[in-house]
Amino acid sequence: MSAVSVPLRTAAGESMLAQLARKEIGRYLRHPLFWVGIALVALTSIGEPDGDMSSLGNVVAPAAGLGVIGLLVMASLVRGSDQIAESAGTVVVSERTRTLGLVAALVVPFTAGLIWLAWAIWAYRHWPPAPNGVPFGAVGSDWAYANLIALGLLPSLGGPILGLVIGRWVQRRGAAALFAVLLVAETIVMQGLFEPLRYLRPIAPWVYFGGPYGIPDDLDRSLILTGSPQWYSVYLVVLCALGVVIALLHDRERPRKNLMIALAVLTVLAVVTCVLAITTGVQETMINPLPSGRP
Repeated sequence: MSAVSVPLRTAAGESMLAQLARKEIGRYLRHPLFWVGIALVALTSIGEPDGDMSSLGNVVAPAAGLGVIGLLVMASLVRGSDQIAESAGTVVVSERTRTLGLVAALVVPFTAGLIWLAWAIWAYRHWPPAPNGVPFGAVGSDWAYANLIALGLLPSLGGPILGLVIGRWVQRRGAAALFAVLLVAETIVMQGLFEPLRYLRPIAPWVYFGGPYGIPDDLDRSLILTGSPQWYSVYLVVLCALGVVIALLHDRERPRKNLMIALAVLTVLAVVTCVLAITTGVQETMINPLPSGRP
């Protein structure tokens, strides 16, 4: 069954999409995993951040709490939406409209991400990184803010959108959890720990651009890795849009010509912005001239 039975309009003239959006926003807000993620982000945002990286060292918390956990939340909401549609037994609301209702629910994790970003920018300015930390040299606050957006804010969209795509296209129970594990594993591999992958690592949906990667005689020395976090942020936004289009394409009962055009355009944009993220910005690994100060 591809649709769920709801009134076409309420007495106040509310559209089907508006009704579904309101319901899905409420379902996201009530999902217990969402609050587990919020707790993780909140607990890691208490007190002074890392002295070497300031709030740049905290980006993993929203990436995990709003991104990876958001993947699981959204996949669960998709299953719930499909179960409601199957039990209704009346074709009134198309799958595409229900998918758009789920897209509207992204306002919940994104709002949480914006709140975290506001804290992260304040913390970065209130507790700036140490001179032997990150950033340093030719990169500064703009580079740092782009990192906070790419690695802290945008996962609050990207994770749930990936969950939406998985929920629509992969019907097996447990698929979302498996994808979450694979996503974390892929992220670890592409963090620049392996030097041959450092230059191309912005292909991945979550990568560091600097940190205590170390050098042979100082294993905690701060480095700035290659690439542009500014263009990387744009690349991630394009990937998010691409994910929404892919989720919408699952409904074969509605015309898909415009979606296919959008898919082609966004794919080209993703390639272009990814290439720019790799080939602009810092193009040779920068080593902080100051030692880490750690034994």
